[in-house]
Amino acid sequence: MRRGKQRQGIWLLSVLMLGLAIVFMDRFLHEPVQNPETKTAQNRQQKTGENGCEPETAGPGIRALSDETVRAMDFGRQGFAGVLSWAQACGEEPGEALAVWMSGLRYTLSGITGQGLSRQAYEELEKQRDAQTAGEGGEELRRQYEQLRQIYGGLAADLQVFPIPRNTDASCAFVRFGNDWGNPRTFGGERRHEGCDIMGDCYEDGTYPVLSMTDGVVEQLGWLKLGGWRIGIRSDSGIYYYYAHLASYADGIETGDRVQAGDVLGYMGSTGYSTVEGTSGKFAVHLHVGIYVTTQEQEELSVNPYYLMRYLENGHVLTQEYPFTKPPNETDD
Repeated sequence: MRRGKQRQGIWLLSVLMLGLAIVFMDRFLHEPVQNPETKTAQNRQQKTGENGCEPETAGPGIRALSDETVRAMDFGRQGFAGVLSWAQACGEEPGEALAVWMSGLRYTLSGITGQGLSRQAYEELEKQRDAQTAGEGGEELRRQYEQLRQIYGGLAADLQVFPIPRNTDASCAFVRFGNDWGNPRTFGGERRHEGCDIMGDCYEDGTYPVLSMTDGVVEQLGWLKLGGWRIGIRSDSGIYYYYAHLASYADGIETGDRVQAGDVLGYMGSTGYSTVEGTSGKFAVHLHVGIYVTTQEQEELSVNPYYLMRYLENGHVLTQEYPFTKPPNETDD
């Protein structure tokens, strides 16, 4: 009788343990895979507190635009849009808001969406900035900060349209690009890549329309050894937007013309890497986008376009039907 009760107890314990194991495995197997960027944002939230951007995360503060960390323009995938939305809601000037958050958060908005930004943290970062500029060397820091504010504000005001429209043909609707600014290049000597390459994988030269990202004036047009057929637009804020390796230009476009964001400038190609005008095919079809700012120290300073392209890619893409061209690998039946 006693053995029977013992066996019954062991059996019940076994059933209970099996049930717990099933529950645990079910939860483990059905746990959603988390987006790495979301996870990064959550980790940052845990480290910095409820607001996601507490002032104790502040970095070394104001830096010159020529500093590579500043030139990297690391707004993250959503930080640029997030701060612009926050600035609008809080009545802050966009360039000022971007300058405060960027200089206060180590020049990176990675993981920031705008939802966690608080007025209290912003005001603390403003106090830190004011303390910096009031100390030794404060006048120079204030000058550098003003340059940051103007450039960030210019970018916020200028950028309206992603430079390649989405194709109505769903079989090859869009393009791809990565963060290749600063990568080594060797043609014409050792140098670093001063742009973001947007790759056109589906179609041949002359198919993808290239759109102006901004309003502005055509300042440069013609052949360059590195860039091939290129066009340069000077925006109303004074920032220079460079589009290179074009197959051709839009009909009738000339130096001095006024353009609006969304206007066709030309067509994506593979021209360049030669002193011979019209040379093409030395690399894959793509658009090289460069962004250059003017500072008191340098007339042309390259900044990283990658995160700004991500900003435009998310909600600032036009859709249009491309001119018909047979994809390069397609053959007749």
